[in-house]
Amino acid sequence: MPYLVAVPILIALVVVTELVFRARNRRLGYFVLQAYSRLRLKLDREILPDLEPEVRIHVNADGERGGPSPGTDVYRVLVVGGSAAECYLLDQDSQWPSVIERRLNEPQSLATLGETRVHVGNISRSLVNCDYLTMIMGKVLDRFARLDTVITFVGASDVVAWLEAGTPATIDKPVHSMDYAFNDHPQATFGWSPKRTATWRQVGRVQRKLMRPEDVRENVGRRIGKNRTMRAAATTLIDEVPDPAPMVAYFEEHFRRMILAAQARAKRVLVVRQPWFEKEFTAEENARLWNFGKGRPYERELDTYYTHRVVAALMRAVDEAGSRVARDMGVEQLDLMPVLERSFDTYYDFLHFTPKGAEAVGNAVAAAILRETPKQADGAGSS
Repeated sequence: MPYLVAVPILIALVVVTELVFRARNRRLGYFVLQAYSRLRLKLDREILPDLEPEVRIHVNADGERGGPSPGTDVYRVLVVGGSAAECYLLDQDSQWPSVIERRLNEPQSLATLGETRVHVGNISRSLVNCDYLTMIMGKVLDRFARLDTVITFVGASDVVAWLEAGTPATIDKPVHSMDYAFNDHPQATFGWSPKRTATWRQVGRVQRKLMRPEDVRENVGRRIGKNRTMRAAATTLIDEVPDPAPMVAYFEEHFRRMILAAQARAKRVLVVRQPWFEKEFTAEENARLWNFGKGRPYERELDTYYTHRVVAALMRAVDEAGSRVARDMGVEQLDLMPVLERSFDTYYDFLHFTPKGAEAVGNAVAAAILRETPKQADGAGSS
């Protein structure tokens, strides 16, 4: 009899606890990255020999990749962008937002800013275009008590999405997926299997906060190797695309909204125009590149890709649109194309930076924040 009484009571407690955590989750803020998470990536050295063998990704209480969440007595910078700003395959100290933070915390820089400390957080996310980023900023920025400078670093994701979709003549506005944009958010859907409950998620949050466990992943980068092979074996290379005006207009519309969202919360907005690795590639260099398929290479086999000549032209069109928006809205902008050397010392593919490239980006952005003139790199203008 006691057993028959205890079981319903236990079930009731489980149900009540779950309902309490579901209600609590609805009061949760929006977090692009999972607060307090720690990730260690062990890179495949054969595929990515120019990158660090191990990469740490540490996220603070505010859901930023960066140091511990600061108080209000600090000059606070927030970086918002796509994969080249996310720096997924670069170590915590090597990502270019961390380079900015180190540079701005030098005594002379602090004196220029009139501050005692600078914090730089990064909430960038791969394959997120301006449409998504505008939505993300509208939901995230209100959580920050102080924002002195917001840095935007966008453009490539809009180009990639248009190419993957087959260069459509019209751009359909997507239904935003909260699960795609945020690792934690108040609109999460729960179930009653253990790992789909709000209780499970809450236990994970407490564990991360108190114990700071590290998720270790081995052989990271192998998929890039497969994608290189797939591009090299492509049966079709597309060297002409339809008029990109619909894609550029869609980017421009949402980039304006993104800037407005940043201006509403930050004292200063800096548009860092996303650079790309444009040159005449040798056959050996081409073998190191993997992006720009018709379709998503991470989801299925592809046999059709776009040439880098086409992609460079699209990047120029989007870059010009972003620069025009910045001028129209009276926002500071930084063109990195004259600053960065166009070589595999700077980039490990067409868009993403090596540690040396990230160092150059971070120093140039820090100089722009300090209103200095970045130095032009040797070979930056070569093609």
